[in-house]
Amino acid sequence: MEINEASRRHTISEEARAAVAEADAVIREARRRQRRRQSRTGAVAVLALACAVAGYAMAAGDGSRPPARTVTGAGQQRAGGPATARAVQRAAGRYWVTSGTVGNFLRVGPAGDPYLVLEEVGVQSWAARSPREGSPYLAQALWARPASPSDQAAWRRGGSPTEWKQIGQDTALADPYGVPGDARLLPLSAAPGKLTAGWATYGSQPFLVGDKALSLRRLLALPADPARLKELLLTGSSDYPRVSQSAYLLQAVPPVLQMPVTPAVRSALYRMLAALPGIQSLGTVKDVSGKHGAAVAYAGRYANCGNGMSRTAARRVLFTSCTVQQVLVIDPATGLPQAEELRYTQLPPGQKWPAPSGLFSYEIFGRSHWTNHNRPRV
Repeated sequence: MEINEASRRHTISEEARAAVAEADAVIREARRRQRRRQSRTGAVAVLALACAVAGYAMAAGDGSRPPARTVTGAGQQRAGGPATARAVQRAAGRYWVTSGTVGNFLRVGPAGDPYLVLEEVGVQSWAARSPREGSPYLAQALWARPASPSDQAAWRRGGSPTEWKQIGQDTALADPYGVPGDARLLPLSAAPGKLTAGWATYGSQPFLVGDKALSLRRLLALPADPARLKELLLTGSSDYPRVSQSAYLLQAVPPVLQMPVTPAVRSALYRMLAALPGIQSLGTVKDVSGKHGAAVAYAGRYANCGNGMSRTAARRVLFTSCTVQQVLVIDPATGLPQAEELRYTQLPPGQKWPAPSGLFSYEIFGRSHWTNHNRPRV
């Protein structure tokens, strides 16, 4: 089963059309005010807009045609309390499937003539509703190639390799230090790979929020309270003790937004992000896939940075320090995460990162849905 994100057309009900018209007025007013305010207030406006868009999109349904052998999920339920939770439970299938594409720029080649390659990997997460079934995280290497014409020239000088044995595959978004979220000991290869399991959980509930593994029922019972959700998410922050809460939560929230949570919880998560120190609005941007969306960002300074992992699992530190900008792009049609990007905005004197705008890691989020289809056997 290969990973393929199909294009979709959206139809909007009359109820949604009225909400869209109202939201458009809110957008115009928010933009007018945003031009007069500082970026902090702009971030609140952008995230409030995402909240509103998510609310009416969840209430009206996106009208898209679900994939074969899938069950329409939370995206087509009306906003509300227990009735929404019951509707989601009735619509739920065996698995909640989330897909996406992860990209990482990696420095490879000889020390005297290094170059960058861009590796892209398709990913899937199959969250089993029953703890008796496994919940795997799957990845499929798509390609790796020189990142620019100058990198291609250096690649040719290095013998035009199609495999880099000292570099491991990255199959998840990196953290601000450049540590990959899910690195494998397989060598980085230019050739497409097979769908393989990075890891899988068995005998536990499928939805990980903070350090809590939740059943669908408990997920739907999450409080629609920004402070309580923040407290819950921070219970999983021990893996990244050196980053700020803002940096950690900007990466911890999107996976939860992709879960079949209630619209009220999704709205509370956006309000929580808007209140974080240092969150700034970038307005409308074009993400790495070429799609436009509303973006918010956080910038932090770190020591001993660099994306990459050797096959011995030793970290490859490229820079003694760096300033990294994390960007979350929100789909204006659904209010859901569209893409996440990490960029170097400042490096030590004399150091450079030649990828476009300092980009070193990204994830393009695909659609999430319920399915009764058997998960791939890998």
